[in-house]
Amino acid sequence: MSGNSRESGPVRWLTSEQLGPHFDDGGEIALVEVLDQYRKRPVHRQKAHLHLSALRHRAAELGERARVISGPTHREALEAAGLTGDRLETVGAISWGMRRLVEELGGTVLESRGFVTDRAVFEDWAAGKKASQLVMDRFYREVRERTGLLMEGGQPVGGQFSFDADNRERPPKGAVSLGLPDPWRPTEDEIDASVREDLDRLAASGAPFIGVDAPRRFAATRPWPTRASACRSTSACCTRSRSSSVSSPSTRRAGRR
Repeated sequence: MSGNSRESGPVRWLTSEQLGPHFDDGGEIALVEVLDQYRKRPVHRQKAHLHLSALRHRAAELGERARVISGPTHREALEAAGLTGDRLETVGAISWGMRRLVEELGGTVLESRGFVTDRAVFEDWAAGKKASQLVMDRFYREVRERTGLLMEGGQPVGGQFSFDADNRERPPKGAVSLGLPDPWRPTEDEIDASVREDLDRLAASGAPFIGVDAPRRFAATRPWPTRASACRSTSACCTRSRSSSVSSPSTRRAGRR
């Protein structure tokens, strides 16, 4: 959907980190592309591809509910689209800069939905603690104990809260493979092709990408990580399920969903 919205209610600005269904209440969604950001500082080429691919795939899924807007900056893109004041809202800004921008534009920042805990719970936990006590691992353990996540009978699954030390073990000397099945890989489509064309043009004009281009290695829509998870759960990768289930990236982020 292009131009100004036909709706009178707020339009929800979502980022590539907020594309799950729990961020969507059925209204109009704004997805902002700022290609010029890749000219300003080095970004890994594959990260840029994943970011844009996720936005564009979500826009395709949403159809007429999606407003894909672009501009030199996020502020200019939102202002040009008329998304200020009560026309703009977002769900728990992903950065201080995003929160500040929405507030300066007079928009509304709704409560975060991507975490098991909300901001008030964290603030209560952090209140009165010394800087040396504000350690993510301590908050992570408190969240698990309070919610029962990855807990059995009051004890952490596997007998301990963290298996990070085990996960840092080096592979056997001289090994070229760990003998595990190849990881799941997504299949690229025409959206990925359009992203690659845009990134090629940026690179040709001097955008300081780092790393090299490659077929996308990570999921860009919700069905893909679901398939990837099912693939992992039936593979030999789960022979160390005790370790992988407790110290996976999603659970290390102190209760992030």
